[in-house]
Amino acid sequence: MTPDSKRRATLRTIVAAGSMLLVVSGNAGAQAIVKIGCVLPLSGGSAALGNQTRVGVMAAVEQINAAGGIKAMGGAKLQALFGDSQSKADVGVSETERLIQRENVAVLCGAFNSAVTFPATELAERNKTPWVVVGAVKDEITERGFRYVFRINNKATYDAREQLDAMALLAKETGKSVQRLALFYESGDWGRSHAANIRKLAAERKIGIILDEPAPPNQVDFTSQLLKIRSAKPDALILALYTPDHLLFTRQLAEQRLDLTFGVHSAGGGAEDPSFYAAIDASMTAYYFVQEDWQVDILDTNQDPLLLDADRRARALLGYGMSASVALGLAATYVIGDALERAGSAERDKLRDAIAATDLSSGPALFTGYQRIKFDSAGQNTFAHGVVSENLGGKRRAIWPSENRAADTRPVWPVPAWARR
Repeated sequence: MTPDSKRRATLRTIVAAGSMLLVVSGNAGAQAIVKIGCVLPLSGGSAALGNQTRVGVMAAVEQINAAGGIKAMGGAKLQALFGDSQSKADVGVSETERLIQRENVAVLCGAFNSAVTFPATELAERNKTPWVVVGAVKDEITERGFRYVFRINNKATYDAREQLDAMALLAKETGKSVQRLALFYESGDWGRSHAANIRKLAAERKIGIILDEPAPPNQVDFTSQLLKIRSAKPDALILALYTPDHLLFTRQLAEQRLDLTFGVHSAGGGAEDPSFYAAIDASMTAYYFVQEDWQVDILDTNQDPLLLDADRRARALLGYGMSASVALGLAATYVIGDALERAGSAERDKLRDAIAATDLSSGPALFTGYQRIKFDSAGQNTFAHGVVSENLGGKRRAIWPSENRAADTRPVWPVPAWARR
C-alpha cells in the first residue's frame, strides 16, 4: 500500500467512526453529543495549514471521546463539524452562519486567517455563540469588547515583540546587533497588522526600517521585490507570507543568493508549515529564523502518550508530524472540553462563562508549549507565547527564549554568506 493510499484508508476509518458515533448518540439521547463547529481554510491558499488544524481538532475529539467523553454530562461525546472558508472572508462568514443556525453547534473555533476570523467572530458574537480563535493573530480580534470571543494563541503584537526580543537576545550574547530592517509581508489583515507592530516596536528600540513593502496579491514573480531588498542592504529581513508566496519567495531569494548579515526572520505563516519544508530544498532554508506558535522541538523532551498519539495521527493523515497548526487545533478542543466539564452543559451562555473562567496549567491544551491558559477580560490568553527557532543542520531548533533552548543548541549569528555555506 502506498503512503497516499494509507492516508486515504485512515481518513475512511475516521469518517466511519464519525458515522458510528452518530448512531450511538441517537440511541443515547439528545445530550449525548456536543457539536463543535470549526471554520477553517480547507481549500484555497491556506489549505495546508487549515487541514493541519483540522487534524489537531479531530485528534483531541477522538482522545476525549476515547477517555469517556464529557463526564459532567454523562459521558457526552464531542462531534466536530467543519466549515471550509476557502481562505475567503465572505465564505467563512457564510459557513459560520450555517454552523450556528443549521447545525446548532454549541461552540465554534477557527478560522486561521485573520481576514476571515475578524468578520466571522462578529457574527458569532451577535448570535451569542462562544468562539475559540485558532491561529488568527490580528490584534483587534480580541479588542472589540466582545464577550463570546477568546484566543488561546499569540496576538500580532506578541509575534512582533518575540521576533525583536530574539534579535536582542542574540545581540546580547554576541555583541552584534541589527540596526537596519526590511519588511515584506502579505497584504491582508495578518501581514499589515504584523508590519504595523514591527514598525512601532522597532522605533522604540531605535532600529531603522529601510524597506517596508506589502506583497502584491497573486504574485508569480518576486524578482523586482528582491532587487529592492538587495539595493536597500538591510541587516535582516522580516517576512510574513502564507505558504504559496513563501515558497516562491524563498526559492527566488536562494537563486539570487541574496546575503543578509543577520538572516531572514519569518513570522510563522508559510515557514511554520511542514508542507513548505517538504516542497523546498533544505539548503534554501538554512539559518532561517522562524517565530513559531508552538515549541517546535517539544517532541525531543515531551513523550506524553497523547502528544505522541497526535503526532502519529498527523503523520498518517498528512504525511508529516505535529506542527503549530495541529497543536493549536488540539489545544483549542481541549480548552473547550475542559469548559464543558466545568459547565456541565452545552448551553451557549453557560459554556461561554466556563471558557471565560478557564485557568489551565497542565494537560494536553498546553502541548503548544504554553505554561498556562487564562483569558483576560478581553478574551486574550495573556500567557500565550511562541518560540523563535533557527534552522540548524536541517532542523528547526528553539533559540528564544533562552529557557526553551536545548543545551546542545548553538545559534549561528550572524549567518554565513551563501558563498561560505
